[in-house]
Amino acid sequence: MENNEKNTENSSQLNKELEKKALSREVVTYLIFGVLTTFVGWAVYFAIMLGGRALLSIPNDDTTSGAYIGLYTAAQLIQWVCAVLFAFFTNRKWVFTEADKSKKILPQLLTFSGGRVITLGLDYVITLVGAMALTALLPALNSVSIIGITLNFNEVAAKVAAAFVVIVCNYIFSKIFVFKKKKD
Repeated sequence: MENNEKNTENSSQLNKELEKKALSREVVTYLIFGVLTTFVGWAVYFAIMLGGRALLSIPNDDTTSGAYIGLYTAAQLIQWVCAVLFAFFTNRKWVFTEADKSKKILPQLLTFSGGRVITLGLDYVITLVGAMALTALLPALNSVSIIGITLNFNEVAAKVAAAFVVIVCNYIFSKIFVFKKKKD
């Protein structure tokens, strides 16, 4: 009898250790794919912003005109679609490996996208308000040239701040609502 209790206790301890390792692996892979997703989104966003600013002759210090807001909104929406698709498929395959794989992709993608709409709003507001505030406070950083590309550094800084908030919120939403473990 005492031997069975020890085996149960050892088994329970082993299960806890395995769950802890699985969670650690999940968090690390989520961060890796979260960073890659961020880069996919940023590549699309900054390509649209740089091209749009040049095409529409929007100066780098402009973060308030109607032309800027229109371009900014289009860039945010297009980058969001690209990032959501990339994130969904990488998360489904490589991050949340213990999630219930019997769920159909389309309903799961719609739930995933629904959560990402909330963080799109956060990203939109944090980046826009941050860019406006930093541009007003630090006008010297409106035009910074990096490897031959001129950017509004304040806008980049606001986008980086937004990314941290978005990555954390997206992980929590995905873990709780989208990629749930299969019920035993």
